[in-house]
Amino acid sequence: MKRKERIVEVLKNKNFPDFDVESKELWLRAKIVMQFITLREKSGLKQSDVAKRMNITRQMIAKFESMTNSPTITFLVKYANALGTEVDVLVKGVGLVEIINAK
Repeated sequence: MKRKERIVEVLKNKNFPDFDVESKELWLRAKIVMQFITLREKSGLKQSDVAKRMNITRQMIAKFESMTNSPTITFLVKYANALGTEVDVLVKGVGLVEIINAK
């Protein structure tokens, strides 16, 4: 899964305080995306399942998960609701450390 590998590489960078603004944004986006992917997979849901619950296309989920598009707050809230949780829970963490350390 190339998307996960790319995200994990971004997250492994330990020099976060030294990042420029664009790098910090990329790191934070990668963190959020990985949290959503992790919870979706732990819930046993496919992208198409989440898309159906959100009444959008699977491609929109794929673009978000590959970090091709920057989501709106509304999108994040709807995605979290489709997973049965809240955005703040996802941002705070869903076992992200386990994923990074496993790589």
